[in-house]
Amino acid sequence: MYRIGIIGSDNSHAITFSRMINDPNNPFHIDGFKVTHIFGLNNDRNREVAEKGGIENIVSDPLEMMGKVDCVFIEFRDSALHLKYARPFIERGIPLFIDKPLAASVEDAEKIVSLAKKYNTLITSFSILRFSDEVLEVKKKLENIIYLTITGPGDPDSIYSGLIFYGIHVAEIIDTIIGYRSGKIYALRKGKNISALFDINKPPIINIRISNNIPHKFSIEMLTKNERKSLDIENYNKYYRRGLKKIKEMLDKNIWPIKPENMINPIKIIDAIKKSYTYNSIEKIF
Repeated sequence: MYRIGIIGSDNSHAITFSRMINDPNNPFHIDGFKVTHIFGLNNDRNREVAEKGGIENIVSDPLEMMGKVDCVFIEFRDSALHLKYARPFIERGIPLFIDKPLAASVEDAEKIVSLAKKYNTLITSFSILRFSDEVLEVKKKLENIIYLTITGPGDPDSIYSGLIFYGIHVAEIIDTIIGYRSGKIYALRKGKNISALFDINKPPIINIRISNNIPHKFSIEMLTKNERKSLDIENYNKYYRRGLKKIKEMLDKNIWPIKPENMINPIKIIDAIKKSYTYNSIEKIF
């Protein structure tokens, strides 16, 4: 049984994951875990998450978890906090799941990966949308796709380090489908609405749309010579469970289930989009 400590109670995922783990009657329950500790910056929210998630221990300092947990979930909504709170656990070799994004900046993300390699610490980070049926279906058809459009919510002025807070989902969908490929991005911003073209070294041409002024859902549209298909990503709880299974795989097999570049690449995509619409530039990526 892996004892889990959650750091960052403000994210809704703190409740979602702890319920799936701690409640055996949850339809998406996964065995082998127990969330035992939680830390957050708001005491009222800490108590709420602990009550709803069946978490026995609220700590006033994350370091109180040392020696009492086998894995830490970093769950802060603002990923600018991730490096700070992950570092002491990385340095002590305690495995971590760092909820998407790995960090708010490419620099911080690379520091986290570098530290984890230095101290031989298991880490993983992902959006659960990586594991969605819809994304995996499109990935299988990649060679035949001419145009690919990824749409999702996001606010370039979010208090949680801007566009990356929710825009990271769109970037992770792209990374999952196309993998590590060089290319260029040109982005436009109109108010809080973002549109970008991602030109990689071979088809498809990728259109990225991020806005909170459209329906709050993630969708993928693909065009091939013989097919036009639009997919809305649904069944999120199913994909939360798949994410938990990836974390268990990390602990059971002593592996990084997501390659370092696949944790960092989505952050590079968002960074390129921001630079492009800010400076009216074409940004190279990878």
